[in-house]
Amino acid sequence: MNKPSVDPTFTFGISLIVSLIISWPSLHLALKGDLDITDAGIRYFLALALSWAGVHLVCAVVAMYASQPPRQPVPPPGASSSDQPRRRREDESAEDESESSAA
Repeated sequence: MNKPSVDPTFTFGISLIVSLIISWPSLHLALKGDLDITDAGIRYFLALALSWAGVHLVCAVVAMYASQPPRQPVPPPGASSSDQPRRRREDESAEDESESSAA
């Protein structure tokens, strides 16, 4: 069975970028000396873990829907061949003439 999968390197790369964006205020404070480096590291690790889980979830849902074959349109109820449009009389006679000239 071919199970839909998510590329782990893509997921981790996107989550790294998202976690840096989320934890930028804490990292900026740590660089200025207003926040302890341990607290900034813990905040970054939590941001990385949460962003990885969120990105992986979104990518898994997208991969699941992308692996499904497209649905066939369902005909409306009660539709039969008699409801379909028919050819005009002029079209039928033009086909008869082209078939006789081809032979």
